[in-house]
Amino acid sequence: MIALPSHGFVVLSMPKCASTSIVNALSGKADVVLRGHPRLKHMNCRQFHTRMVPILRNAGYQRKDYEVVSLFREPVEWLESWWRYRSRPAVVTENPDKYTGEMSFEHFAERYIAGDQTITGKVGRPARFVALSNDLDLGVDRIFALDRPEAWQTWIVDKMDGTVKIGTANVSTERREPDLTADTRASLVDFFAPEYDIWARLQDTGSWAPEKGYVPGS
Repeated sequence: MIALPSHGFVVLSMPKCASTSIVNALSGKADVVLRGHPRLKHMNCRQFHTRMVPILRNAGYQRKDYEVVSLFREPVEWLESWWRYRSRPAVVTENPDKYTGEMSFEHFAERYIAGDQTITGKVGRPARFVALSNDLDLGVDRIFALDRPEAWQTWIVDKMDGTVKIGTANVSTERREPDLTADTRASLVDFFAPEYDIWARLQDTGSWAPEKGYVPGS
């Protein structure tokens, strides 16, 4: 999470959505940067409103003074990224229970749908990251499609009056090809119905400002 209320925005760092690149570009100008531990770096929408909004308010920034935004990735591709990330050799020693180097994406996806966290870990889901509760009522002001950098990079650069340049970081060198049957892909698409509702709204411009409390897929 990186907060720049003095420039009118906060970026929530959804895992697997270019958060390192944004933090690297903006950290020198930010009012608050949370990084390092995943629970700080990847603070979700609910946590932000519970913990950080009061802190910013005490510093003189009202909630209406800044937009809360997040990047969003194609849902199945987002899950694939987790599977690839956990296939790194380092995971064998760091956290062997989460290692996917000898696991097909098919199996990983099946266990994810089944809610088996002994294999998938606490991956969560994208729609919940940008929501205020488990009911998936959206609490962010704007969502950007990760694969439309012309939308989110331009928006951020404009907010910063052209004083920053956003590069790339943490690009995975592991390119295992996912093996996914049509049936399992269909099950994933069905499971990700709320996420695909959001994703569909990003296709025209790469950006969407949802109505307060909107519940995707409802």
